[in-house]
Amino acid sequence: MQTQTTESSARLLNAVAIVTGGASGIGHGIALEFAREGAAVAILDLNRVGAEGTVQEIQKEGGKAVAVTADVTDSGQVEAAVRSAAAQLGEASVLVNCAGFNQLAPANELPAGLWEKIRAINLDGPWYCANAVMPAMIRRRAGKILNIASGVAILAAPNSAPYCAAKAGLIGLTRALALDLAPYGINVNCVCPGSVNTPLVQQAMSPAFLQKLVEITPFARLATPRDIAQATVFLCSSDANYITGVVLPVDGGLTCGMRWPTQTE
Repeated sequence: MQTQTTESSARLLNAVAIVTGGASGIGHGIALEFAREGAAVAILDLNRVGAEGTVQEIQKEGGKAVAVTADVTDSGQVEAAVRSAAAQLGEASVLVNCAGFNQLAPANELPAGLWEKIRAINLDGPWYCANAVMPAMIRRRAGKILNIASGVAILAAPNSAPYCAAKAGLIGLTRALALDLAPYGINVNCVCPGSVNTPLVQQAMSPAFLQKLVEITPFARLATPRDIAQATVFLCSSDANYITGVVLPVDGGLTCGMRWPTQTE
């Protein structure tokens, strides 16, 4: 992907990045953007076909990428995938925890096992992945870990109790790891996207509901995956070497305050 870089880009040149959930949605956008900025990228995803599709997109543009298959809720699979990525690309200098899952249901009507499933993917998974890359980062005394949480970790949304709780927990994990890993020169930060226009969102939500999301967002549009990806590039680059423990909303102003009606509304 060197053909797409400019004088001011290539901010991740020589980086080796693992992006979980890179087969689709936000993770897919992050993987593409990382490759365009010069990183070699390992797409860690349970969806092998989708991960290989992302790899092919990157390779078509001249970038370097591999697909590694793992269920992030299984620590053994995660450790094996991290070893496989290291054997193919070198040890990871960057980890982006983007794999996520949600299913809407009122708190008093949660299907059996849904709490555990949502917590396992959104909170346990990032811990397993961070734990797998930490030894090499500690040894090198350098590294970037970035967790993708959600705006609902800041302001809760209806019918999403397990997801809100897991993503809020991910913010807590971010800050705790930032403190524990700072002595080793490892940065740990968190991005909280708002509503992002992905194919999955288009399929899961009605046009009327999506329009309501647009109306309550101060910037009056949904985010694109690239909006999120560009923020992650910054936090995983040397430009952010003195930034750690930060929780950055990338949400068009959605969580910055209540939207009171104005005199003209």
